[in-house]
Amino acid sequence: MREIYSFGDIPVAVEYRGKYFEKKSKDYITRGLEPLFEIFATDEDLKYEKDHAEQESVYSNSYLEYIAIYRKFCEKAIDYNVALCHGSVVEYEEKAYLFTAPSGTGKSTHTRMWREYFGDKVKMINDDKPLLRFTEQGVYVYGTPWDGKHHLSMNKKSKLQAICFLHQDKENKILKADPKQVLALLMNQIYRPRQPEGMLKTMEYVDFIIKNVPMYTMGCTISHEAAKVAYEGMSVNR
Repeated sequence: MREIYSFGDIPVAVEYRGKYFEKKSKDYITRGLEPLFEIFATDEDLKYEKDHAEQESVYSNSYLEYIAIYRKFCEKAIDYNVALCHGSVVEYEEKAYLFTAPSGTGKSTHTRMWREYFGDKVKMINDDKPLLRFTEQGVYVYGTPWDGKHHLSMNKKSKLQAICFLHQDKENKILKADPKQVLALLMNQIYRPRQPEGMLKTMEYVDFIIKNVPMYTMGCTISHEAAKVAYEGMSVNR
């Protein structure tokens, strides 16, 4: 099968074989646009994903293709002012907030606290792998079909208001991020292309983020108070 999709406002033709990608990406099908490039996940690409999967994990070829397509897209998207960042993104009052941290820290739990505390005013843009587009007007964040184990995302873009690096703590406290630390923190969470040229572009995008997007660090608990503290901290200091 072959369809044209729009990911991060990039029209791309994807040829696929499995049902997993087809099901996850149906909301991103676009009509009337010429693709900027084409993607097909080869058997070799699937083997790469299998070899680099989490230890002792067993995935179907259909799922491996879904992941391989994401990786191949990211390798090409970097040439079109788009990069993928590991994180959980919510939109509140038409502004997007991206929470990022190493896997297992509690990003998804924290954004769930936002949805419970603020209710229907919060939209879940993506819970794992949102795209970032870099423009003269700032950074915009997009939902993608690659949305983590909770499968929370929507085909939507929003202006990125702030990035918050989370860590678990016994109390809720948010601070402006130390400029000396943000480079390493961002590089650990943004997709890093395998080609040197792509890495150079990625470094340019990271520099753009540092100069244009407020960044914070937050120690947080699993509580609705954590959502309140996060929002107030990023709103007051913006």
